[in-house]
Amino acid sequence: MKEHRKIEWANYDLLCIIRYILRHFWMVPVATLVAVMVVYLFFSIAITPSYTSSVTFAVTTKSATGTTVSNVSVTDTIVEQFGEVIASDLVRDAAAKRMGLSSFPASISTEAPESTNILLLDVTADSPELAYKSALALMDSHGEYSKKVFTLAYLDNINGPSVPIAANNSSTRSTLLKFSAPIGAALIILLLVMMSIQADTIQTTDGAKRQVDGKLLATIYHEKKYPTLRSFLRHRKQALLITSPTCSFYYTETLHQLRVRLEHARERKGYRVFTVTSCNENEGKSTIAANIALSLAQKHHRVLLVDADLRKPAQNLIFQSTPDPNANFGYFLTRGFTADSLKKAIIRQNDSGLHILLTRTLRRKDAESFSASSFRPILQALRREFDYIIVDTPPMRMFSDAEVISDASDASLLVVRQDLAPAVIINDSIDALSDSPAEFMGFILNNVRSFRATVMPAGKYGYGYGYGYGYGYGYGKNYGYGYGHKKKEAKTIFRKREKKEDKKSNE
Repeated sequence: MKEHRKIEWANYDLLCIIRYILRHFWMVPVATLVAVMVVYLFFSIAITPSYTSSVTFAVTTKSATGTTVSNVSVTDTIVEQFGEVIASDLVRDAAAKRMGLSSFPASISTEAPESTNILLLDVTADSPELAYKSALALMDSHGEYSKKVFTLAYLDNINGPSVPIAANNSSTRSTLLKFSAPIGAALIILLLVMMSIQADTIQTTDGAKRQVDGKLLATIYHEKKYPTLRSFLRHRKQALLITSPTCSFYYTETLHQLRVRLEHARERKGYRVFTVTSCNENEGKSTIAANIALSLAQKHHRVLLVDADLRKPAQNLIFQSTPDPNANFGYFLTRGFTADSLKKAIIRQNDSGLHILLTRTLRRKDAESFSASSFRPILQALRREFDYIIVDTPPMRMFSDAEVISDASDASLLVVRQDLAPAVIINDSIDALSDSPAEFMGFILNNVRSFRATVMPAGKYGYGYGYGYGYGYGYGKNYGYGYGHKKKEAKTIFRKREKKEDKKSNE
């Protein structure tokens, strides 16, 4: 029996649902137009228009002496009988002959308002002209039959027949056309909400703990891209690095906590090489890898950041450095290396002390030949020189490089961007990383924004950045970190936690 997935509302954030609707908002005007067209076609094709010509008669009765009687109670019954005569088959056949037709082309309905001597005749046909002519034919034909039945009463035409101007269902059609647009828009928005829920993406921290089969290492909240109007007008793109003075305290401290986790893994298990990857493009893994390496370098460790993305390198853009065409990671994979050439290719940042091994984009044929056998010799040579090696890889769903590199690493981390990849895809990536010899330490929930924090912010977050480029995917775009706590309280919490972690490390 098929198991139905239970919806946990704590897994969903209203802001993510709104963003999903806005991303697919083009469907709303399309659905509105389709709804109007469906209603219009339904009335044009499925429903035949009808037109009604009305005639009003007054029934006048006479006494036996020939005088006119206007007693309503006397004429009430006679009115109903007159209606039966006009609607009879004899009168209908006679009217059809007058029109030169074999059968009467319209429908007849009569109404006698209570306590009156009025008879209302409605003749309905498929066209205004046919309804009018049918009413005239009935007026000319009913006399010879009604006189035989009612000798002391006669019908007096006081109004009509009228010429129909609009179809009988025109008002209903107009009303439905007016309401079809908002109804179509409402239905498609409801459908988009359901699609957002069924997408099963990671939208909240609680949802990440429930939906993902791995340990949540950290939650990094959204950072504003442009802190000031001036920076927005200049539209300057810069990487969100913890060494930048515009980077928020909360973002920096969260990455320091990630650094502590890596330090513990090194002290307890001797890990040195850590792979940082993601499921999809544009999840921010390159910037997180760079910041983890910077945080480690700030603790006076010999730290190396390796850009192993052979298709579209990101670290050269983040650190604004240009790799040597004949001395970079991709070149060493395909052409071989020596200890001296490897040492010369590594760039050292003077301000942070971080060492970086950049790469250049390889040809497709060379990039696809990447294997563990070509990567391990370089890694072994680097292990002897550095305490920590952070390897930035391509997305797992696009290339298999991350799994190959993970096989040669000590541990791996997965960056998961909020509301991007379905949980099933994230879990598949975690399974692939868990099956490798390297230990899967856990995942990092990145670029988290919530409706509550947006509508009712408890304080300003920090500054942000944007980093995007071609290749079919771009990394580290529009994301960062922020907290809803007061700044002083958050600082105290982070500093106490860091002291506690450092004390454990020293022990």
